[in-house]
Amino acid sequence: MAETGRAPQASILRLSRYHCFLGEMLRGEETGRLTSREISEELGVAEETVRRDLSYVDVEGRPGAGYDPSELYDALESYLGLSEECPFVAVGSAQMLSALRTIFPSEDFGMRMVACYSELESDVGAVVSGVEVKQLSELAVLDRCLDATVALVACEPTSVATVLQTLHAAGVDSVLMLTPVLRPHHPEGMNVTYFRIPCSMKSLASAAPQKPSCCGGGHCAH
Repeated sequence: MAETGRAPQASILRLSRYHCFLGEMLRGEETGRLTSREISEELGVAEETVRRDLSYVDVEGRPGAGYDPSELYDALESYLGLSEECPFVAVGSAQMLSALRTIFPSEDFGMRMVACYSELESDVGAVVSGVEVKQLSELAVLDRCLDATVALVACEPTSVATVLQTLHAAGVDSVLMLTPVLRPHHPEGMNVTYFRIPCSMKSLASAAPQKPSCCGGGHCAH
C-alpha cells in the first residue's frame, strides 16, 4: 500500500534512478519480474531503502515475485509527474549540445528537447535534434505552450547568472547545470542541480590508491 504524502527529496532522486534503470531494462527487452533486492543490488541502494521509497508509489509487488517492470515504470512515471515525452529547454553552443547527444540521446530516456538557445551568433539557424537553434536573447520570450519546465544548461561560465535569470523569467525553474561553476547565484525558488566535473574528478583522484612515481620521485623527461 502506498504511503500518503509526498516523498522526501532524497527518495525522489532515488525514484528517478529506479525509473531510469527500469527504462534501460525495458528498452533491452528484459521483462521478467523484478524484486526490491534486485533493484538494491543493481543500483547499490540498501534493500530496505528501496522498499521504503517504493512505498510512496501506487504499485503493488507480489510477495516473493516482485514487480512487473512495465507496471512499476508507469507507476514511477506517474508519481514523478513525467509525461511520455518530458519537454525540456537546452542552452549552450550547438557544438556542445550536439556532442551531448552522444551520451544522452534524450528521446531514449523519455525526454524531448523543444527549444534550443546559444550565446554564439554563428549558431543561430543551426539544427540540433531537429530543433532550430535561436539566439540566447530570445529565451526571454519562450513559448509557454511548449510546456517546458526543465532546462539543461551547458553555457559559458560567464553567462550562467544571465541564463538562470532569463530561464526564471520565462517560467523554467528546474535546471540541470553542466557548466562547472563553484559560486552560483540563482533566483530564489529555482531548483538547480549542479554537475561539477572538476570537483568530482578531484574527489576521485584524492580517493584513488596512490602509485609510486615511475621516475622514483624525480621529474620525468617525457
